[in-house]
Amino acid sequence: MVSDKFMVNSDAGRMAAARYATENFAWQAGLDKRDTLRLSLLVEETLGMMKAMVEDFYGRLWFSGDASACEIHLEATANVDSDRKQALLSVSSTGKNAAVKGFMGMLGDVISRALNNVGHAMDEAYGETAVTGSVVAPAGLGTPNLYDLTPVWTLEQYRENVEKGRMEADALERAKEDLEKSIVANLADDVVVGVKGDRIELVIKKKFR
Repeated sequence: MVSDKFMVNSDAGRMAAARYATENFAWQAGLDKRDTLRLSLLVEETLGMMKAMVEDFYGRLWFSGDASACEIHLEATANVDSDRKQALLSVSSTGKNAAVKGFMGMLGDVISRALNNVGHAMDEAYGETAVTGSVVAPAGLGTPNLYDLTPVWTLEQYRENVEKGRMEADALERAKEDLEKSIVANLADDVVVGVKGDRIELVIKKKFR
């Protein structure tokens, strides 16, 4: 099942509409209260990250799947001019940016860098906490739009790099702590980030059974 696509942006009213649409999809898919709450938390934290990263964004949110597994799709266009892009990049170029905190802050930083550096290797674009190696968008439930974009990061690959210690000691400890504390990192089975120009797509995958 694929839900309707609906508009989201930084406006509080649209954020509330996203919560309603999430609950509506959960009801149609036959999710119980616990899984509906999980889905709502994933959507809320993801939209919050987008708003924190880019004050002015607009896009579309939709869902695909059923009661056993589903995907949250967020396709957004960031109104980021060159000055704003440079500001996003400069605050975290050393990997020591105090403003980028936690897993979702790191994910927002990956996205902001990708907006300005599509096609670069992520070890160059994200410094010491980079995902090493190429990232290929995995097959899944209803993700045709993602293949039009440049896949730059996946949670699955990031987790593997953390588990295998493919980071400097300080970065590794910080990554482990961030993964433990993040709602998205704990609830999602995978997150795939794709970027093309100023267009971003996040696909958050969640298995319920």
